[in-house]
Amino acid sequence: MPNSPVRYLEPSQVKAFRPVGAVHPRVEIIDEMVILSAIVKRVFPLSNPIVYLSILDGAGKEVGVLRTVEGLDAETDAIFKEELDRRYFTPHVDRIDSLRMEAGMWRFNVQTQRGPAEFYVRNWRDNAHEITPGRWQIMSVDGARFEILKADDLDAKSQKLLDQLL
Repeated sequence: MPNSPVRYLEPSQVKAFRPVGAVHPRVEIIDEMVILSAIVKRVFPLSNPIVYLSILDGAGKEVGVLRTVEGLDAETDAIFKEELDRRYFTPHVDRIDSLRMEAGMWRFNVQTQRGPAEFYVRNWRDNAHEITPGRWQIMSVDGARFEILKADDLDAKSQKLLDQLL
């Protein structure tokens, strides 16, 4: 089956609602269709997270892509931000309190924008990736993602601990 061309949507065509008790929002493509259980995903979650949002139906089929969120009504914008925050939440490591090797894994105790966290990383080279110089995404053994936005901005102790791995 050949690939279908991407259908771009204008913000003025899209309206989202959150029915009481619903897990996913309802999205209306004005004068065309209503997606009862819509899914919103970023097309470029790491390199360009604030533009190009894919809107999918409950079966995971793409209905269209928003090039920008500028121009969405306030309710739709808020619902999309909630959905994206839930889907892509990645704690930012602000400080590394301790880093120790335990049972063949690195145990991190860190401070994030949402408070303290502890996680384990097995095989640093396979589970930590430098996205851009100094920006690291780390995958823990339980599948959680953590991010160091700028290693050079960490305090001296955190940088010294991180240097053990780099």
